Amino acid sequence: MNIALGLALGAMFFGALADLMYKVAQNKGINSATFVLYQSLTFGIIIWAFGVSFGHLPGIIPSIWLVGLPIGVFSYLGIVLFVMSLKDGNVSVNAPIFGLNFVITSVMAVLILGEPVSLPKITGILLAMAAIISLADLTSLRTTRTMTKSLVLVAFAAVFFGIVGVFMKEGTNQGHETIPLVLTSTVGFVSSALLYALITRQLRPNRITIRLAPVVGVMQLSFTLLLFQALQTGDVSVIYPISQLARVLAAVLGVVLLKEVIKPRLIVGLGALTLSVIAFIFV
Repeated sequence: MNIALGLALGAMFFGALADLMYKVAQNKGINSATFVLYQSLTFGIIIWAFGVSFGHLPGIIPSIWLVGLPIGVFSYLGIVLFVMSLKDGNVSVNAPIFGLNFVITSVMAVLILGEPVSLPKITGILLAMAAIISLADLTSLRTTRTMTKSLVLVAFAAVFFGIVGVFMKEGTNQGHETIPLVLTSTVGFVSSALLYALITRQLRPNRITIRLAPVVGVMQLSFTLLLFQALQTGDVSVIYPISQLARVLAAVLGVVLLKEVIKPRLIVGLGALTLSVIAFIFV
């Protein structure tokens, strides 16, 4: 197993933990915009303190902002639209659909960044899609107006997050280091989160947000750093799909830790996940 693949699997693990904690926070009662703001503030404070302490600021050259800021803004748009979609939609449907954002990234990486196409890569992507789709409880779908709105929102969320992956890889292709890229993307994300919270007057956190938002912020920081580092040496059309399989792993953790109901589609998803990772190993 090469280093890039190992880092991507690490990112998948922390991403799954973050999704699991976010679900716990939702069950306890949070305001989504407020929660995202404070977890992003935790993320930003830690990474900027690290960057200043270990001399990473010189890596923030003017050209890096052209990549870093869009990463932050598109990331926030994806998360906000995803959370909005959950108002009228089911998590079992919308989360897997949102997880399909990696397909957009992989296709754009081949078409725009010129990454190579291979049979193992195609197989891995198809199996990853199967793993996520298998978790979508499509029997719960209803052709109502609110459900249609929910699906439109989550579709746009997936598109925005798919674009994020391309910007990440382009940043590494330009020779920008991981920490400076994360620092600049944090400015875009936190600024967007703060602006939205100010406009909607959702600044005040409740107790659950104060307790859990910093934890999720640390998990997301770990996910981001591992993903950026993996992209330094690996193809985005391979690394990004693996990282986004965090939502499949989160579903498994939900069954084990939150005692959610085991369904046949979960077993199918886990099997497809395993085969997908094996396929990517041979890329």
